[in-house]
Amino acid sequence: MLHQVESLRAGDPCGILFPRGGVSMTPQEWTLVVLLFAAVGCGVLGLLEALATRKFLKQLNKQIKPLYREDAYVSHSLFDKLAAKFNKSEYGKEIEVTLKASNLRLTPFQWILIYVTTWLVLSYLALLLLGVTFPYQFLLAYLVLKLSVKKWFESRQSKLAQAVNQQLPEVCRLMGSSIRAGLSIQQSIEMVAKEMKKPVGDLYQVMASELKMGTALQVVLERMNERVNSKDVHLMNHTIIIQQRTGGQLSQALDHLAKTLEERERINQELKNNTTEARYIALTLSLMPVFIIMIFNMVFQGFLMPLFTLPGLILLAVVLLLIGAGLLLIRNVANIKV
Repeated sequence: MLHQVESLRAGDPCGILFPRGGVSMTPQEWTLVVLLFAAVGCGVLGLLEALATRKFLKQLNKQIKPLYREDAYVSHSLFDKLAAKFNKSEYGKEIEVTLKASNLRLTPFQWILIYVTTWLVLSYLALLLLGVTFPYQFLLAYLVLKLSVKKWFESRQSKLAQAVNQQLPEVCRLMGSSIRAGLSIQQSIEMVAKEMKKPVGDLYQVMASELKMGTALQVVLERMNERVNSKDVHLMNHTIIIQQRTGGQLSQALDHLAKTLEERERINQELKNNTTEARYIALTLSLMPVFIIMIFNMVFQGFLMPLFTLPGLILLAVVLLLIGAGLLLIRNVANIKV
């Protein structure tokens, strides 16, 4: 046993575990031990404080992230600089308004890249499937893409407007109840942003962020009208602006508006169900000649080439004019406005 203790002392040259001369230690040794424990304790406290600070900063960054400017996420590479310059141009801003109204989370530069790529792919398909040669393949692909994108944008804007219109009566009631409870218009908008689901919840979240940044209420409502192409949304926003200026009973006006919007939505849904068959028949009759021509061109090589002569172009223009007139007539008959 004594031999083991002597071995441990031999491996402890500083005499911390087994002080020399018995259990007593010199003041220098006590100071060293105290400083060692203090250093370890400070290190542990510093680590805990660093973890707590990191957690706090992550929560704070999550709260203020919606208030960041868009250029805060842009890097400084040549490609990103070109994209940022295009996005800030007048043409880019016009595209941005259209993309937001269509509920597309794309930048104008990204949309242009997708558009050009799709145009080139359609040009190649026109050459491969239809046998259309240069430069008619690019012209045909551009016309098809232009019309398709226009219809697609209109369809997405219509779907977004319909989804918002279905939630508007509940929005009116929620805002009316909030105002009767003593909340301001800004606080009622924040309440709608928290309580409502998509897409209204996201739209009102943007409005609440803009109001927190100090933007005037009228400007925020006008931007809302640009994002959603809906007459019901315009009517609601104009009602809020007028009641705020005149000092009328906004809560009562919103309650009456909710009942009116519900009745209009019910009538529009009935009309849509009654005119769905006519719309699909018009679409089928319009696309049938296109598929027939494609099948004939795949069976008989060069079947489409006479269409690109002068008489063929005249005949093609007449056919397209007649198809367009038929579609316009059917659309006017089926599109009953309330």
